[in-house]
Order: sequence, then C-alpha cells, then structure tokens
Amino acid sequence: MKDFVHGRSFKVLLTLIFVMFGLMLYTASTGSSIAADAMGLVATPMQRVSTIVTNNAVVAAEPVMRSKEELIDENAALKKKIEELNAKLVHYDQYRMENAQLRKYLELKDENRDFKPVPAAVIGRDPNVLYKFTIDKGTSDGVAQNDPVITDAGVVGFISAVNTNYSQVTTILSPDTKIAALVTTTEEEKPEAAGETGAGTTGQTGAEPAFRRDSGVVGTDIKMADNGLVKLGFLAADTPAKAGDIVTTSGLGGVYPSGLAIGEVVTVKNEEYDVSLYAEVKPFVDVNNVRDVMVITEFEGQGQALDEAFGVSSDETEGQ
Repeated sequence: MKDFVHGRSFKVLLTLIFVMFGLMLYTASTGSSIAADAMGLVATPMQRVSTIVTNNAVVAAEPVMRSKEELIDENAALKKKIEELNAKLVHYDQYRMENAQLRKYLELKDENRDFKPVPAAVIGRDPNVLYKFTIDKGTSDGVAQNDPVITDAGVVGFISAVNTNYSQVTTILSPDTKIAALVTTTEEEKPEAAGETGAGTTGQTGAEPAFRRDSGVVGTDIKMADNGLVKLGFLAADTPAKAGDIVTTSGLGGVYPSGLAIGEVVTVKNEEYDVSLYAEVKPFVDVNNVRDVMVITEFEGQGQALDEAFGVSSDETEGQ
C-alpha cells in the first residue's frame, strides 16, 4: 500500500481527481457544461458507428426473421411483375415497329397514290429453301400470286405462292426472279464547236449533264446470289452504265410498277458469248435479313401491263 501511495499511478490518479473536481466547481459556478460537451465530443462518433452497425444488423436479420412461406410468396409476386414488365416491353417494341411501318406506308401512298400496299412481317425462313421466306399475309388480306414485295428501300421479290393467311416470297436473289429494269446514267455532253456556234450566241463554257436510260433484265445465278449480287443483263454494247448508277424497275411485264429502286451498279462487264454487256448490281434491300415488307396488291396499269406482256389486248381479256 505504501508503495502504491508513493508510486506514479497514485500521483496520476490524484491529478485526475483534482482536475475533475476543478471542472465540477467551474461548471457549478458558471452554469456551463464543459464536461458534458467534452464527453459528447468523445461519445458522438461512437454512437454513430453503433447506430450504423445496429441498422445493418436489423436489415441483415430481416429475411431470417421472415417465414419461408412469406419469402416464397414474395418471390412469386416478383416473378409475376417481371413477366408483366417483359410483356409490356414486347408490346411497346411491336407498337414502335408498327408505327414506323405505318409512316413508311403513308409516305409510299403519298408518293404513289395508285399503290395499294399491305404490310406484312416475315414469319419463317426455311434453311433448305434458298432465297425464299414466308410472310403473315395471304388471300384473306388481298394478296395474290405475282404481287410485288418491297420495303421503303427497294424491291424484295414477288409472291410466288399464296394461302389464306400466309404467303411465300421469292426474293430478288433467286434465279427464278426476272425483272425488267432501267439503269440511269449521267453523261457529259460535249460543248458545240466554236465554228458551229450561231451568230449572236454566247456559246457554252462547259458541258451540261444529260441522262441516259438503258434497259435490261435483272436476274441472277447461285454464284452471284451467294455474294449478294444480281445481274442486269442485255445492256447495249455502247451503254455508258458505270459503277454507282442506280437501277430501277421499268414497269414492263406487269409484276412490278415502274420506278421502284432495285440497287446500285458495282461493275460493268462483257458478256462471254455475245457483244452485249451486263452490270453486277448490289440490291438496296438485304433480303436475307429483312423483317418487315410491303406487298403491293394493286397499282395503276397492272392488268394492262400483263396483257401487253402476253400479247393479249384489253378487249380480248374482257371477253374471256
């Protein structure tokens, strides 16, 4: 005991007692709460940590305190909500695509008021049947065999077989497809010679562009189709057609109305067995991946074009 009284620990203890006693006297005389403030300064961070730990513990323990049946019911409810949200998302995507299609149909109708387009969706592709697919429209929708099939970008193909509620489309990449077409080329006209320029005229200082249209027939073969190309054949030997020129339907034959875009010329080559030329053409529509199409069930001159193609007059067909 004697050693403790004379030891360092006892002296420290006495110092703390005097300090605390002094603080108490000062607090009592001034009405201040320095001791309380000091204790609060130390205790507040600890209280915050304690509160966070407690709250996390409660959250972590909550599933444990709930019954198995409650968790199963909640899981089922969440799954049902997810299914409903997925269904709404699918419907939203369908409505968005339908609205986009309708805008395209309206634009098509405005530009070609004689067209009667029927929107359709691709519903099947048989890997064993090349360059053909099935759409969800048939005779009940006014679709008939040989009706042209297009998108807003250009020609897709034609209806090769039709049923009540669905039809088969033979695409432009099929060797069975033949389309009367035109290729439009911009030529540079040569300016008139100075001696040929009439008196009083100023003469031309430069060449003016001129357009030339050459007719041909669009078809293809397996080799070209595998490369995503079609062939515009039977071009004249002096054709100015070149890469970048646009190929469109001519309207002859009755299957396609005139002016539909087909594709762009990639290159022009000589035929192997005669003096004519042909152009390799890249179609504007990727028919192997197209999802939505339009079937033109009516267009101006459709019957007349068919009559002319088969050498039958309108009077003869009316009498049949």
